Amino acid sequence: MKKLICCGVYGWLLALMLAMPATSYALGCWNGSSSSGNVTSTFNLPGNLYVSANAPVGTIIWQSSLQNLNLYCSQSVGEYVYFWVNPKGRTLAPGLQIGIIFNGQTYTQSSGAINTGIYVPQNGYVRTNLPYSIVLLKTSGAPSSGTSTISQYSVFQLDGKGGINAAPGINFNQLIDGSVTFTPGGTCDLSANGQYTVNLPTVAGGQFASVGSALSRYAFTITAANCSTGVRTATFRFSGTADSNNPVLFANTGGSAQGVAINFGSSADGANIGANSTNNTRVVNVQSQMAQLGVFAEYMRTANVVAGSLQTAITIDMLYQ
Repeated sequence: MKKLICCGVYGWLLALMLAMPATSYALGCWNGSSSSGNVTSTFNLPGNLYVSANAPVGTIIWQSSLQNLNLYCSQSVGEYVYFWVNPKGRTLAPGLQIGIIFNGQTYTQSSGAINTGIYVPQNGYVRTNLPYSIVLLKTSGAPSSGTSTISQYSVFQLDGKGGINAAPGINFNQLIDGSVTFTPGGTCDLSANGQYTVNLPTVAGGQFASVGSALSRYAFTITAANCSTGVRTATFRFSGTADSNNPVLFANTGGSAQGVAINFGSSADGANIGANSTNNTRVVNVQSQMAQLGVFAEYMRTANVVAGSLQTAITIDMLYQ
């Protein structure tokens, strides 16, 4: 009787062992066009990165330009690719935490798994671009002075929804290097009482060659003056209603024209300032207690044009550090 029981248990264990997978499956993502690409990329923080000790908790202190990661991912089982912010759980610096902006939303470590929308089919691969911005956010406990050095800090890791894979050489990590200087803070005065009115000239709908074409660029300067002695930089952050056809553009919210929106950007680099929080901050050094930012506004076609008026509002938030 004991022998029969023993044999029965043996047969059950054998069946269980045969049912177990011979290999484990792991999602792999590389910066490049194949699995021979890099698994890290380092972004160098700007040299003029200052943090005001009296900035409100939750404030975005700094935002990078839009990053477009050239991505190759492969997988043995079908799975989506996820961001995992601060995968090593490290403290960035006293009073600061890391985050990303993806599709207009801000995410931090507490967000957990953040779906990129990139799906890797079973036994397959994908090649694609992944856009995002890196941000630094103010937390409590910031010192009033001093400098913190940041070295090879992991902003995020790309991995599956199940968790962070520790397998080396297959999981892309975005890293940052640089330093952050804390200051007591202060204020500046925004010129024109913060109200800038731009009147673009009248144009004909037929002048737009195609979707994405722009007309009547108008450049002007936003100025912060009378800055406190301790203020080193002024951060301009812009927001508004995103156009439904092109969310980077500012929508026509007070006029009757259709198929046209406002393209807004900075004159120094010609880059868009997104209505959807994409690349929407600019940091300017304070010189002689003044900071100036050159910007532009222009019409941009987004669809078939219907004649009418166009009006939009762009909100400017300023942080002095």
